Amino acid sequence: MHLPPVNEDEELIGLVIAVPEPWMSELTTRRVEFGDEHGNQTPAHITLLPPTPIKKNQRAEVFEHLQSVASSCCPFKIELRGTGSFRPVSPVVYIDVEAGRHNLIELESEIRTGVLDVPVRFEFHPHVTIAQQVPDQTLDSAETACADFHAQWTVQGFRLDRVTPDGSYVSQALFNFTAPTA
Repeated sequence: MHLPPVNEDEELIGLVIAVPEPWMSELTTRRVEFGDEHGNQTPAHITLLPPTPIKKNQRAEVFEHLQSVASSCCPFKIELRGTGSFRPVSPVVYIDVEAGRHNLIELESEIRTGVLDVPVRFEFHPHVTIAQQVPDQTLDSAETACADFHAQWTVQGFRLDRVTPDGSYVSQALFNFTAPTA
């Protein structure tokens, strides 16, 4: 996991959609079994904003922005199915988002405005990481072992986490989607 440098007047945050149970435990356990050291620090999730430094004095502005984004969204269906990989660009194997991809792309785009309009390392690709920074043979095994994975649920909102120096995610706030469904 890439953690950007942080100045004394900054903190790292991340935004995620948590994978609900029973799939969160299943995918987190698999990630640990594949030897991914981040498995214990970051339970299964879809990243909307990777670890990103913000000024501590901008917390209120960030919260207001995220509340505004959440209030303009309505719940939507997510379906995870099968595996993919970012290799050779990045040593990552993931569970693919089959349904809800468009909603996630729109949500991520809205999040990355205003106070969170920050440069990105990679183009947004909705996914759930199941193995990263492990040997290629392990990545191959993870991709094969989880190829038949399937889960679906309705997303009700997203979570703001503080990211600690060791890469652990600590929940800080939940932002529920409150726009009326069409």
